Amino acid sequence: MRVYYYENFPYAYTERTATMPDKGQPKGIEIEIIQEYVQWLKQKKGIQMKVSYTLFTDFSAFYNSVKEAKSAVIGLGSVTRNTEREKEVSFSSAYMNNQAVLITHGSILGIKEKNSEWINKTLGGMNAITVSKSSLEMYLNELKSNYLKDIKIGYASKPSAVLDSISANRKLFGYSDLVTYWTYLKSNPSKSLKMQKVLSGQSEELGFIFPKNNIHEGYMNEFFESGFGFTSTKIYRQILEAHLGYEIIDYVEVK
Repeated sequence: MRVYYYENFPYAYTERTATMPDKGQPKGIEIEIIQEYVQWLKQKKGIQMKVSYTLFTDFSAFYNSVKEAKSAVIGLGSVTRNTEREKEVSFSSAYMNNQAVLITHGSILGIKEKNSEWINKTLGGMNAITVSKSSLEMYLNELKSNYLKDIKIGYASKPSAVLDSISANRKLFGYSDLVTYWTYLKSNPSKSLKMQKVLSGQSEELGFIFPKNNIHEGYMNEFFESGFGFTSTKIYRQILEAHLGYEIIDYVEVK
């Protein structure tokens, strides 16, 4: 079984050590769920899988590689499920919920209402930054189309780099997913960032992705849904607790 993963802490990332800086082990929420899936296949289906991991640092390259791959590939990329993507790839049942939130530098005025006056007063004259082809880019394009037609959109390689750029430049803004934003603030308490709550997106589902006509989709959906389902187990909760704080788990846990 081949697993492609997009490096995005704490979902899936490579943990490197001082003695082996060029190599490392894949870690994170998605990785641990896949490990439980492999054990489930062995115990419930009598199928023994040897897993090989391939790291991607560019979301577009990751997504397209999964889309064009052969049947046995599973993609871990903190991928938001939407109708456009469902035309191109298959999705597992949701393993987490999430939400897109608009982030500005901490010194920027808070937006009180979602209307043209407030948005232009606060974000007018600024530029945006996002990860190419991500759901976060879709939110920015919608904001540009509806309110800020003249903004320019730049690109970063990963979500944490978007937040790095915004914290360093009060003339930038962008969307982050809630988990990435929470994790970033925990790791960088001195960074000055603000969440503009009135421009938050709706709650969304994250799922693993597969190429069309794959061999894993049915098995994995059974893993998530049979009985009470994996997301009702203590192990699922323990995985979330190992990587996230209690204050955010209630927002993202699949119940």
